Amino acid sequence: MTIPKSYIYRFALPSVLLIAPFARAEERSSAATIVTRTCSGCHGLDGKSQLPYVPRLAGLSAAYLERKLADFRDSAPPPVDEAFSRFIHAGSARKEASISPAANTHMVGFSHAISDGDRKAAAQWYASQVPARGKSGKPKLIEEGKSLFANGLQSQDVPACQSCHGAEAQGTNIAPRLAGQHAAYVVAQLAHFRAGDRQHAPVMTAVAKNVESDQARALAAYLQSR
Repeated sequence: MTIPKSYIYRFALPSVLLIAPFARAEERSSAATIVTRTCSGCHGLDGKSQLPYVPRLAGLSAAYLERKLADFRDSAPPPVDEAFSRFIHAGSARKEASISPAANTHMVGFSHAISDGDRKAAAQWYASQVPARGKSGKPKLIEEGKSLFANGLQSQDVPACQSCHGAEAQGTNIAPRLAGQHAAYVVAQLAHFRAGDRQHAPVMTAVAKNVESDQARALAAYLQSR
C-alpha cells in the first residue's frame, strides 16, 4: 500500500515542529547542568559574578569564550606542588581583587577536564545571558575613562579601545565585551598585560604597557558604568 505524499506532509511536518522545541529545551537544560556543575561556583549561573576578581561572562561572544577556554587548555598544567601552594595562598591575592594564580590554575585544570562539547555548551550558555547592568561611580573618573576608550592617547601611542572592543564596549568574536565588567578585574588585567604575563595577547601587551595606573583606573570605572 502506497501512502499519499499529502498524508506524509500533513502528519509528519507537524510532528517535526512539535519535536523541535523539546529538543531545544533539552539542549538548554543540558547546558544549564554543565554550567551549574563546572562554572557557576565562580562566574554565577547567569554569568554575572559578584566577585570583583572574577570576570562577568554574560553576553560575551560564544566564539571568544570558546577560544579563551582553548587557550587555557593549551597551557601546560603547573606541577602539583606549585598548584597546591597557589591554592593555599589564594586568599591574599583575592584581597587585591585580581585574578589570583590559584584561579588561573583552576581554569587551566578545568579546561583540561571538560570535553569539547561541554566547553561549547558553556560558552553558548553564557553568550545567551543578559549582560550585567552598569554600576555608577565617580563622574569625573568615568568621563576621563570614556575619553580614553573612545579616542585613545596619541601622545602615549595608545589607540582607541573602541577600535577593537566596539563603540559600546560590546565586544566581538575576537575582543571581549567590557561593558559592565568589574572595574577591579579590568585594572588587574591591564596590570598583567603591562607586566607581560599574557603571552597569548601580544597586541594588548603592547597597548597596555603605555597605559598609566591612574588611566587604567579611569578606563575601568567607565567600563563598569556601561
